[in-house]
Order: sequence, then C-alpha cells, then structure tokens
Amino acid sequence: MKKLTTIALVLVMVFTLMVSGAHADPEAMYGKTFPDFTVKTISGEDFTLSESLKTHDLVVINFWATWCGPCCMEFPFLQEAWEKYADRVDVIAMSVERSDTDKVLKNFAKEYGLTFSIGRDEKKLLDKMRGDAIPTTLIVDRTGKVVSVDVGAKMSVEEFTELFDSLLADIPVEI
Repeated sequence: MKKLTTIALVLVMVFTLMVSGAHADPEAMYGKTFPDFTVKTISGEDFTLSESLKTHDLVVINFWATWCGPCCMEFPFLQEAWEKYADRVDVIAMSVERSDTDKVLKNFAKEYGLTFSIGRDEKKLLDKMRGDAIPTTLIVDRTGKVVSVDVGAKMSVEEFTELFDSLLADIPVEI
C-alpha cells in the first residue's frame, strides 16, 4: 500500500511539473521573437510592430488599463522618456480593459498629456502570454526580439532613460 501511495504521489508531482512547465508568462518571452501585430490606435491609425521597427531601434509594448493606479503613475515618466528618445524608440500602450473604449482612452490620453500611440489589446496578446499583471512592459529590438520584460511600474523618468540607454548602447545610430 505504501508503494502504491508513493507511486501515485510521484505521478501527481510529475504531472504538476509538466503542466506548470507548459505555462507561459511574459517573462518567458525574453529573448524570443515577439509576434508581429497590428492594432488600431485612438487616433484612427494602424500601429504595426514590424512597420515601427523599420524606423525605430526599439519598440516599447505596454499593457495597462485606465483603472490601474501603477499604470497611471508610470505614464508621465514614460511620456517624458519617450519624448527624449522618440527618434529611436517607439511606444504602443495597449489597454487590456474591455470598458476602455476609444473615447475613454482619448480622454485619458488628454488628461495625462500622452502623445505616444495608444490602442486596445483586442488580439489579447497579454492573455496569449498568460500574463495577468499590469502594467506589463516588453521592449522589442529591431530584429523583433524581446530584450526587456518588466511586470510592474517604473517610478521615474530615469528608470526608463537608463533602460533605453543600456539597450541602445550597442546599436549604432543610423543617419
């Protein structure tokens, strides 16, 4: 009986490890190619990752919602950092909240003075990565590879600029 219990326990543990090992999360995207996507922005334009990477060295993909306090706190810092790096870094902020309509997002952007691209995560990209925390921010380099993954908010412009500087350090500036 003891042998049967031990075997059953081992099988449960192996099954649990197999299931948890198959569970993806945003951090698991690090070093992998991010799938190309297109999202309609609140300005009515299409934002396509591959198109943005033709003219920028990095693309920041930020998953957020208007009700998320940490998201709201970090946006002014992201806006200021992006303004300094807009020639090399692009930003797409995608709300994961269904009730964040274009009208709600436009009002939010106006209130916070946000001028980078904003849209909705209608393709459920965060869900596909099995992400469940916001803000979640991924940075993709010109080759499409995820070079940074952060779950949680950055609380200063310097956190963004230092990250951008470190990621851009080995990428030559195109003239």
